[in-house]
Amino acid sequence: MSRSLVDILTLERSGPDNFRGWAANPDAPRIFGGSVVAQALMAAAATVDGRACHSLHAYFIHPGDGTRPILFEVDRARDGGMFATRRVVALQDGRQILNMAASFQATATGLFDHQHAMPADVPGVDALSDDDLRGAAIGLQLRNSCLPRPGMTADVRPPHHAMWFRSRLPLGDDPAMHQAALAYASDYPQLPTIVQPHPVTWRTPGFQFTSLDHSLWFHRPFDFTRWHLCSLDTPISAGERGLSRGTIYDVDGLLVASVAQEAMIRMRG
Repeated sequence: MSRSLVDILTLERSGPDNFRGWAANPDAPRIFGGSVVAQALMAAAATVDGRACHSLHAYFIHPGDGTRPILFEVDRARDGGMFATRRVVALQDGRQILNMAASFQATATGLFDHQHAMPADVPGVDALSDDDLRGAAIGLQLRNSCLPRPGMTADVRPPHHAMWFRSRLPLGDDPAMHQAALAYASDYPQLPTIVQPHPVTWRTPGFQFTSLDHSLWFHRPFDFTRWHLCSLDTPISAGERGLSRGTIYDVDGLLVASVAQEAMIRMRG
């Protein structure tokens, strides 16, 4: 049975800088990458006071086993006046499945403020139906602007995709919980965007497709129980790797985060 989003993001502390978590779905063939990124962020945030994450950069190293606990070891790399830096290693049975660097910043107000506008050609959230096959089991709502779902048909389509998402569950007042929930959800639309320009599906014989890394930048505070739009494009696939990049807006049009992911994309004979 799948665990709820809040359960997934609530880690057990086993030492000052050590934590334990579990996969969302123990019956899945591998752990969803977004869940490990989100849990690593929660582990890092638990060792930082008075600052919120402004960026993280994670590498997926080995597939995880959903039936085994995940151990998170945090290295307090730096605590400065404005910024704090953490490194997190996620392990199963002594083997690294992910490592991540994250930077945290104290609240600051600057003179320079601008952003790209929310895309005007994306259907509004009320014009779309829930994607009940994916996030619903843990308490996320996902609404795809591309139907049928990317990766399920072999049609070649432009390398653009958009998804609305939010948590249906209360997340409390901790900004780290909202950031981690967004980090979890932000992994859903990455791989479909990369594969859209190519005439393949998940079931194409010999097709291999897996995430290599995941990066997030948090620009403003936000409430992830409200709807957010993730608008993505894929500017390039080359050398058996493809890149997706995106901007994430709240329902009022404020740009709150940016995301990027590179994936292996290749055919095996």
